[in-house]
Amino acid sequence: MTAVLCCVLALPLAGAVERPLEVPAAAQQMPQVLVSGQPFGLKLFTDGVVVVGTAQVTTQAGLEDPAGEAGIQVGDVIEAVDGTKVSSNGEIAACIEHSGGAALSLSVRRGEQALSLSLTPVASGGVWRAGLWVRDSAAGVGTLTFYDPQTGGFAGLGHGVTDPDTGALVPLGEGDIVPVTVHGFQKGVSGTPGELHGYFSSDTPLGDLLANTAQGVYGTAAAPLSGTQMEVCPAADVHTGPVQILCTLEGSEPAFYDARIDLVDLYSAESRNLVLRITDEKLLKEAGGILQGMSGSPIVQDGRLVGAVTHVFVSDPKRGYGILAAYMVKNEMALTHPAAA
Repeated sequence: MTAVLCCVLALPLAGAVERPLEVPAAAQQMPQVLVSGQPFGLKLFTDGVVVVGTAQVTTQAGLEDPAGEAGIQVGDVIEAVDGTKVSSNGEIAACIEHSGGAALSLSVRRGEQALSLSLTPVASGGVWRAGLWVRDSAAGVGTLTFYDPQTGGFAGLGHGVTDPDTGALVPLGEGDIVPVTVHGFQKGVSGTPGELHGYFSSDTPLGDLLANTAQGVYGTAAAPLSGTQMEVCPAADVHTGPVQILCTLEGSEPAFYDARIDLVDLYSAESRNLVLRITDEKLLKEAGGILQGMSGSPIVQDGRLVGAVTHVFVSDPKRGYGILAAYMVKNEMALTHPAAA
């Protein structure tokens, strides 16, 4: 079976993005949440298996390309083989090995398309092969943004967990979050972002994942999570100027660090509404600025939760992007308490 350690961290993304359809008004009443800043470990198992590569296969007749001939593309999600749902690399491997060279009917999801493809394995070295590289899981470390005591839901990262090979969101089948202890970090410099170093300190889940989206990961907590109670700031009230970010550089206790919002764009990508600059001398001296692993770190302004850190600028780790908290709360409530969203 193939596994991957997916860096659920602050890395710049590129490409076209969608603008939010609606900006919450300043007059809109926003909920109170418990602001966290604690690191968490994420274990995510895919819905189906993700194709991360294809390869030619050496046979007695020469090189053959069964995956290519079937029309399979990198990024495709194989959901079923001959009508039977698959969710692990081992299940795909078993179907190919036991095929006897007969064509397999694959149910494939490609973006919004549902496809039916025919894959015919070929004999190579005494076994049947298809020339497929697939992935069924991801794991990593990020930062919890908030816990909503009214719904029991939580939100973290502020951006989605993407496959390192395809760049696409990892399709969530099931998953959970677990406690993490941070034991140090690598300082960031221009051209090389730093990163937090941590380990999963327990296998006991803190909560179950419900969704992996471009605006973060969301789920329900197994028990109430701790944090500082704050009101969520409406998107239209967020402004440039001094803020603090809440994150953990050592152990499991978060601390506040000074920063500044240089730009607010309500209509940019939903994980890039804010341009953030670190001003805290201690954080700059010790860490160089924003580190990979800080994704989801709460941003507080005027005593309210205004957003979360999402990305670090590779060329300048003192700066990065953030998402508006109003969008994260809207997503969390839609998943955990639809009637109130």
